Amino acid sequence: MGATRSIAKNTFLLTLGLMSGRVMALFLRKKMMSILDVGDMGIWFTAIGLTAILQVVTNYGLGTLLTREVTKARGMTLPLFWSTLRIRWILGGFCYLFLLGFVSVSGYEPLARSAVLLMGLAIFFEATNMACDSVLQAHEKVQYQSLGQIGSTVVYLVLAWIWLDAGHGLMGVVWANLISRVGRFTIMAPLMFARTGPWRWRDPDGAPAPGMRDLWRLGLPLCLATTFGIIYNYIDTVMLKSMIGNAAAGVYGTGHQALDVSLMLPSLFGTALFPAMARYGMDTADDVRRLGERALRFMLIVVIPVTLFMSFTAEPIIGWFSKKAEFSDSVSVMIVIIWGLPLQAANIIFNRLLITAEREKVFIVIGLVSMLANIALNVYLIPRYSYYGAASATLISLSVSFVLHLRFLWGTRYRPPLLRPILGPAVALAVAWLAVSLGFRFAIPSWHVGWLALPVDQGWSPFLIVAGTTAILYLLSLFGLRVLRRDDVVLLRELFRF
Repeated sequence: MGATRSIAKNTFLLTLGLMSGRVMALFLRKKMMSILDVGDMGIWFTAIGLTAILQVVTNYGLGTLLTREVTKARGMTLPLFWSTLRIRWILGGFCYLFLLGFVSVSGYEPLARSAVLLMGLAIFFEATNMACDSVLQAHEKVQYQSLGQIGSTVVYLVLAWIWLDAGHGLMGVVWANLISRVGRFTIMAPLMFARTGPWRWRDPDGAPAPGMRDLWRLGLPLCLATTFGIIYNYIDTVMLKSMIGNAAAGVYGTGHQALDVSLMLPSLFGTALFPAMARYGMDTADDVRRLGERALRFMLIVVIPVTLFMSFTAEPIIGWFSKKAEFSDSVSVMIVIIWGLPLQAANIIFNRLLITAEREKVFIVIGLVSMLANIALNVYLIPRYSYYGAASATLISLSVSFVLHLRFLWGTRYRPPLLRPILGPAVALAVAWLAVSLGFRFAIPSWHVGWLALPVDQGWSPFLIVAGTTAILYLLSLFGLRVLRRDDVVLLRELFRF
């Protein structure tokens, strides 16, 4: 129970930091779309995609490994942290040189070149920030990580808002983004040094910590896997810009952002879950399996209805950001791509289980196959179907990753029961929505509740009544189908007492 409550506490604190930042960033995105045109937004999403790929290469898969090693030997925090930083700074230099060459040979226009290269400088600061994140997570001091994220977002929002109003356009936002990364470090690093440790070069009571050579070796499988994974998540925007143009990248990025934001909570849950899994992994496999099953089930109980809800409300969501006609196709992109959310949420849990089983090397195969599938599909689909093809390619490649995660998890002793956590929430939601859609179609036909639609254009009362009824019936279905049981309620009550 102590480990489970720790997971809940850490998830809440991480969520508080990142989600508050994301919410503020959404208002900034709305501001951007009211001032910038779809082509400028395409440059913005392309810059984000390129720097996100190079950020993962720079991080070298050491985030989870640093958390794991510091969790095992907190007395070795300093040498582990310093070795991680040196590796990341070396790789960051090579990545920036690559970026310089890429924008030159790709023929990027001056605005795109300036935005990408300035965003690339943030790689060095963020690599350092994320090393601090890993140390704080290992010491279960994530409240300081959250504080840094909130402070960074406030700086970003205020500066970008002021500079947009001042007429600096896209470059004003890019400069604000860079300065906010520096701000996060200045807030978080002093707190990390003060509240974690001990900060010493040798642990008198333990074995020597892994050095740079060890981390190069240990990090390589995760680096390759995460690099392949980030490429198939972001290469589509870069390919759209190169093959179709800035406007297509802007439409696609606007529809894709719903998936990016929605993945924050599953990612944070996985981050908070891992230290407990690492501790259990040193004891018994049964504990890990129980923890994995419950984590997957609770995750999908939340994620699957959220996915259905967002697909039904895609039009008003995109319309809130901008009612410009040039963004209208983003609605269809969002409806397709949001269904990658439950796949990726499950993959996050499977990923942590495989790391606990020390099967990091399989991530190379998973990432490589998924990346190649995504690139091949994009090459075929983008010229024919533009951003709709890119959305379909993303969904298919996430499905490939899901199947491969299951395949490799099957051969470990940490494989949890899968039928109840995967099928249970889906069946419960199907029962609830079938009952709601049938009931309201006959009871109040003027609301136009369809099999694939909420009454989003009928006013707030019909919308809230139908959505609320679905939520109540879904909860009843979860208990009726025994997806949730009494012991789960007891556990949840304990979790939220932290």
